[in-house]
Amino acid sequence: MWSILLLLLIANPFITSTQNISSESEKERIRAERVADRFVEVFRKTLDFGVAWKTFRLSDPSCTHRANGVLRQRDIERFKLSGPTVEKVYLAAMNCYYLKTVYELSLERIDSQSDSAKSITPRQIELIEKGSKFFQNDDNEAQNAKEVEELISTLEQLAAVYRKHMPKGVMKSSAWRYNQKHLISRSGMDQPGILNGDETFCVPEQTKVYVIDRGIFYFYIVEERGEMKVAGLGID
Repeated sequence: MWSILLLLLIANPFITSTQNISSESEKERIRAERVADRFVEVFRKTLDFGVAWKTFRLSDPSCTHRANGVLRQRDIERFKLSGPTVEKVYLAAMNCYYLKTVYELSLERIDSQSDSAKSITPRQIELIEKGSKFFQNDDNEAQNAKEVEELISTLEQLAAVYRKHMPKGVMKSSAWRYNQKHLISRSGMDQPGILNGDETFCVPEQTKVYVIDRGIFYFYIVEERGEMKVAGLGID
């Protein structure tokens, strides 16, 4: 299941080119960066992706909710899932992903995680995963609407455990600071990124999308009604 979350949770359309940054675009990019920083801080304080998302997202986030990858579009239609249910899947998956990642990267440096990630995982996490079909093998997709609700419940249980065991000073430890620098340097973004629209998040062409790298938080931000809003987040 974690491999599915990491690979499919959201399509991450990495930048292939950047526009020349005008002085006006530079001002807008700074505004976008401030929103990204506030989003990260709200998440750090609340440990709840849903709170940060609902504070900073676009007024209509339905495209992003459907692009999350945990559910395929054909399954959303086949199971006759409502918009609120699709949103619940998105929030549960993102919450679980970010809490797990923040938990691990706040405890140990990323270059020491290959053999020790399992040793720092709370025992209750292992028990929940062993008892869930969604973490057992390759055939772990929801098969009907009832199993979608089961998936949401499982992800919410995992998120609650990670939240309960979150170390003090989360996202402020020396390990976290090292990991953030490592992830940002690895992204290769040596200049501000701007896209012309983004089909994944239903942002029309000629609308500037500012790509802001904050390590595990990789933002796609646009201006909506005079305010900078988060269109979506990429998962590395």
